[in-house]
Amino acid sequence: MKKKSIRGCGLKKRHGFTLIELLVATVVLLMIMAILLSITTQTGNLWRTTTAKMEQFRGARDAFEAMTRRLGQATLNTYWDYDNPTAPTRYVRQSELRFISGNTVALTGAPTAPRQWPTHGVFFQAPLGFSQDSTTYGLENLLNTWGYFIEFGSDAAERPPIVTTQITPLRYRYRLCEFMQPTNALSIYNYTSGLTGTMSNNLTYTGRDWFSIPMNLSDTSTAPVRPVHVLAENIIALIILPKLSQTEDSTGTTLAPLYTYDSTTTNSNATLNPKNQLPPILEVTMVAIDEASAIRLAQSQGSTMPDFGLGSLFTDATKMSADLATLQQTLDSKHINYRVFSTNVAIKGAKWSRDETN
Repeated sequence: MKKKSIRGCGLKKRHGFTLIELLVATVVLLMIMAILLSITTQTGNLWRTTTAKMEQFRGARDAFEAMTRRLGQATLNTYWDYDNPTAPTRYVRQSELRFISGNTVALTGAPTAPRQWPTHGVFFQAPLGFSQDSTTYGLENLLNTWGYFIEFGSDAAERPPIVTTQITPLRYRYRLCEFMQPTNALSIYNYTSGLTGTMSNNLTYTGRDWFSIPMNLSDTSTAPVRPVHVLAENIIALIILPKLSQTEDSTGTTLAPLYTYDSTTTNSNATLNPKNQLPPILEVTMVAIDEASAIRLAQSQGSTMPDFGLGSLFTDATKMSADLATLQQTLDSKHINYRVFSTNVAIKGAKWSRDETN
């Protein structure tokens, strides 16, 4: 009997992917790719946004660092001298130099329109070596009168004459301004040295003409030129709080409860007497907004200064944190992108003393 051979016996049947399986795999792969693309896009957007913010506030940060560095160099160059040259009774601390800070309008009076000076300003002398006299170049310790304040106005003084308003409309902005009186034009000694022999021009001088008169010069003035230039744009607030050290005053508000500090002031309380003394510490706070927000404000406000409620803020040092929070809430409500810079500046030349006489 013949055996029948059965072909294919013992061989496994091979199966391929079905059309449904291929479709499911394709959908899953597309979903994974979509998720990865979304993550990559979000990461890229976050990187670009963060980089843009850093670039946007770089000018403000550089200006803040320059300002705080120069504030730390303030000096009064004090010495001990007779209280009365003609009839001396004791030695007292004396200085021909000055340091003053506080609300800018309160210090100088209202500015000439259309300028406006919101929040605080600070003015002092320091050995910064700035001179416009070619014979004094290279002398890095020459004395200058310096200062910082906020000014709202147009950029007319900053643009070259060839750029007319027909070509480019005026840009109205908040700006951090730097007051720079060169050594060759230093005016403080005209008020404090007594060179003219009048009582108003001696060590007892308590006026503020040494900085308020130059500040109010016209932008178009050619002689003398207004010694002011823009350090940074879109700076809406500058708050200066003079303080004692933490060990002497834990509150930080006793020395200047209303923010004002004047080195010509005499106080009966020896521990708080600023007469010819520099404040040991300045708490400096600056608020900057971005250019996009400034453009939007300029489009809606024109040449009118935007109202952030600054007129009622930063008048009481005990309310500084609350006032800053109020300002931030106002900016948030207006959808304004902003950044707050703050630091404590130790003035190197400050030698706070309770002794006023010797």
